[in-house]
Amino acid sequence: MSNTEEDFLQDLEGDLGSFIGDESEEDELSKLRSYIDHYQPVKLSNYQNLDIQDVTSFPKFEPSINELISRPNDEDLAQTLTILNSLTYIAQNEITVLHNLLKLIYGVKFGELESLVPQPQQFADVIRIIETNEGNFETDAQLSKEQVLVLNMSMKSSFQAHVNVDKDKVLQLRDLLMTVSRIRNEINSFILSKASLVAPNLCLLIGPEVTSLLLSHSGGVLELSQVPSCNLASIGKNKHLSHELHTNLTGVRQEGYIYRSSLVQEQPLEFRKQMLRMVCAKVALAARVDAGHPQDGQLGLHWKNELLEKIQKLREPPPGISTTKPLPVPEDQPKKKRAGRKFRKYKQQFQLSQLRQLQNRMEFGKAEQSVTDDAGEELGLGMAKSLRNVPVTQGNSAKMSKAMKRRMDQVNEQAKTFMLDLGEQPSEKDNENNDWFKHHMGDK
Repeated sequence: MSNTEEDFLQDLEGDLGSFIGDESEEDELSKLRSYIDHYQPVKLSNYQNLDIQDVTSFPKFEPSINELISRPNDEDLAQTLTILNSLTYIAQNEITVLHNLLKLIYGVKFGELESLVPQPQQFADVIRIIETNEGNFETDAQLSKEQVLVLNMSMKSSFQAHVNVDKDKVLQLRDLLMTVSRIRNEINSFILSKASLVAPNLCLLIGPEVTSLLLSHSGGVLELSQVPSCNLASIGKNKHLSHELHTNLTGVRQEGYIYRSSLVQEQPLEFRKQMLRMVCAKVALAARVDAGHPQDGQLGLHWKNELLEKIQKLREPPPGISTTKPLPVPEDQPKKKRAGRKFRKYKQQFQLSQLRQLQNRMEFGKAEQSVTDDAGEELGLGMAKSLRNVPVTQGNSAKMSKAMKRRMDQVNEQAKTFMLDLGEQPSEKDNENNDWFKHHMGDK
């Protein structure tokens, strides 16, 4: 065989191999598209009779996802990222389904666990450690010391060791949850590495990490560009706070992905709310630019510098206002007196009497004498020893005002008049009408 024929056969084999490779790639893409279009989460209404294989089929597509991620060419990068963003959303739903199924099965044995460990991956790891008695809560499940302490206390009170659960089924569900979580992390890492190529302006404005999270949530640059700027701040907010008016010192209620970016977090607390609004407006513009004609990202860098200049002007004090504060206006009110003859006489009204001072003192090593008052309570005499022969303290007796003295004099005068009038009336014994026999029987 000549060299020309050998070259022809080699070229033919290469073309045939590339054609077969293209066909296989198209098959993988068609499988993923079909899975995305027909995806429906599993209903857990009849979870007792549910087979493990029917819970999720997401791990079956791991080879197709790996092949899609490992493509050498970036010609169809936008299409690839669109598919991967949809798969990220599906993976999150599958993790939620597996987490709920684990809570339903294991809640019979340890119902308080779902409130102590709300994170799905940690929840599955804790169940594995409890059932297999292998590992440590703090290192393997990545729980904090406070969570470990509360978990150990709860296991002593609410953990029902006598209840039997399907251990194999629980461990298989845990493995499925970890597999889906690992695939989702791989997809997010790929989107993070390619975010600068798809959305360069967004990456330079808010960073590649936040950009990848926004793209994964919205489904792509085109979908993100259609979101109004007022709704961008709520993307990535915790779901359990959606029904609450959750605010902190900054006054920000929508703490999403953009709020966690370095452009907002580097600002003081009092300027973060205003900075968040300005960043969301620029993110909406950058997403529209990247969706239409992605360039080298100069617009994103220009908008970032513009925002930094605006916030710097806001932080500067207004011109013409001095930072030094004037002294307060002196008060013209008279000062409070703390000495003097009148003030000493005034304080003398409230001092303790000599009897009370002796009663509050006790002799060391001697029994205290006591008396019983009218209410039957025992009162200690202290060093007074007796209520008699105690000098009376002058100056602290109760005093009446002039108005009270006038009222008392009037009352005394009225009492005297009443008593005099009462003395002039005849007594009941002298009244003949009081004699019943004399009135009815008469003199006989």
